[in-house]
Amino acid sequence: MSEYNSVKFRCPSNIALVKYWGKKTGGVQLPANPSISWTLSDLHATTTVTRSKMTGLSSSAISLEFFLAGESKPSFEPKIRQFLERIAPFMPQIKEFHWKIESENNFPHGTGIASSAAGFGALALCFADFQRADLAAEQSWSEEEFLQIASKYARLGSGSACRSVYGQPGIWGETNAWAEATDEFAVPFTAHVHESLKYWADAVLIVDDGEKSVSSTQGHDLLKDHPYAASRYQQAQVNLERLLEMMKVGDLNGFISLVESEALQLHAMMMSSEPYYLLIRPNTIAIIERIWNKRKETQWPMAFTLDAGANVHLLYDKSYSEPVMNFIETELLPYCKNSLYLCSDIGGSPQKI
Repeated sequence: MSEYNSVKFRCPSNIALVKYWGKKTGGVQLPANPSISWTLSDLHATTTVTRSKMTGLSSSAISLEFFLAGESKPSFEPKIRQFLERIAPFMPQIKEFHWKIESENNFPHGTGIASSAAGFGALALCFADFQRADLAAEQSWSEEEFLQIASKYARLGSGSACRSVYGQPGIWGETNAWAEATDEFAVPFTAHVHESLKYWADAVLIVDDGEKSVSSTQGHDLLKDHPYAASRYQQAQVNLERLLEMMKVGDLNGFISLVESEALQLHAMMMSSEPYYLLIRPNTIAIIERIWNKRKETQWPMAFTLDAGANVHLLYDKSYSEPVMNFIETELLPYCKNSLYLCSDIGGSPQKI
C-alpha cells in the first residue's frame, strides 16, 4: 500500500452539445443515447482528498467527511458515500481508510453550471490517482488508461462528469459515429477540428439561481415511460454523427442549428413528460430571441444552448469576443438575475495540483 495520503485535482465543468437525457436499465448511470460536450476551462471544481488508516475493528461502512468551500456539509455525504460504494468493488482499499474530502467551486453554487460534473470529475481523478499510486509496484497505467478509469469512476457519481476529464470534446455513449465510444466512460474526440470551431468561448447568462423544481435525476427517471423517448434516442444518434462531421469540416451554420435544436429538444422532452414540467423562464426565451435577432443582423458565429435549467449558455467564436461582450452588457444583462453572467474558454483539461 502506498504511503501516498493526500491528493488534489482541479477539474472543469462541461456543457453538452448533444445532450445526455435518459438512462439504460440494467446498469449504473449508463446513457440511453450518446452525447458530446466541451469542457469549460475557467469554471471548475478543486478537490483535495486526504486519507487516514482506520484503526480498531474493520467496518463495512465507509468512513468520510465532506467540506464544501471550507464548511462541513453532512447533507452531501449520502451522495458521496453512494459514489464510494459504487467504486469500492474496483478499489477495495476504500474501506480501510477514513476519507476527508474538501471541495470548492470557483463559481457560485446554484448558478446553473454543472457543479456535479466538475465536482465528481475532480473527486474521481483523486481516487483514480490513489489507486494508481497503490498499484504502482504491480502495474503501471498509461495516461489514457488513467483517464479512462477516472472517467468511469466519475460516471458512477454523475453521468455527465465522465466527460469532464478530457480537454478535447468528450464523447460518451455507444455510437457508430465514433468507434472508441462506450457507455462505460467518455473518450476524447481526437479527430481534427476545423479552425472555425477550435477557439470558442461560453458566456453563462444566469436567469435563475434557485433550486430546480425537478432535479436532473428525476428528469432522467421520467424518460422511462416517455412516449417520445425512443425517437429522441434515435435522433441523438443521428445528431451526434452529423455534429462530428460538422466539427471536422467547419460547417458553422449546421453546427449552430444543431446545437440549438439539441437544447430545445432537451426541454421539449421535459415539457412532454408525465408529469410534465417547465424549467425555462420568460427571460430564458427573451435571451434566446435576442441572440437569434443579433445573429441574423450581424452573422456573428454564436449559438445558445441550455442545460436542464433556465440559464442560457452563449457559445461564440473568441475572435468576436469584444462585440459579443458588448452585446451581453447592453442587451442581455437586463434579463440576467442580479446582472450575473460567467465567462469561460472552451477546452480546459483537469490538473493535478
